Amino acid sequence: MKKSFIIILILLIFSCEKSEETNISKIIIYSVNFNIDTAVEVGCNDFESTFSKKIKMDSIKDKSTLNEFETLLKNTKKSDQKTSLDVRKKIVVFYKNNSVDTLCIDRFNIMINNQVIDKDSNFLDYIIDL
Repeated sequence: MKKSFIIILILLIFSCEKSEETNISKIIIYSVNFNIDTAVEVGCNDFESTFSKKIKMDSIKDKSTLNEFETLLKNTKKSDQKTSLDVRKKIVVFYKNNSVDTLCIDRFNIMINNQVIDKDSNFLDYIIDL
């Protein structure tokens, strides 16, 4: 009886650890101050060239942060909204299977691989704070 309990406990521990595994290997964040004003909107493709000397770069490999980010990312839904963004943050997500997603963020919207997603203030706040 005691032996069975220990075996079950060990299995539970290993299954919990497995569920925390993320498909993301790392995230690279390129950002500038969200309050910078420009004469024209800065699109996702123009972000680096427009802000080249002002960009701050950060890399995230922390498993708990990657897990939280992936959970929020999975809950996003594509929007039918056609809008252009005035990008102030760009996030490149590298997956373990070698695929890559690019997120572009302005003060109000998020675009994933050139597709605007439905507004999600929790995800937007989370990304802005990264």
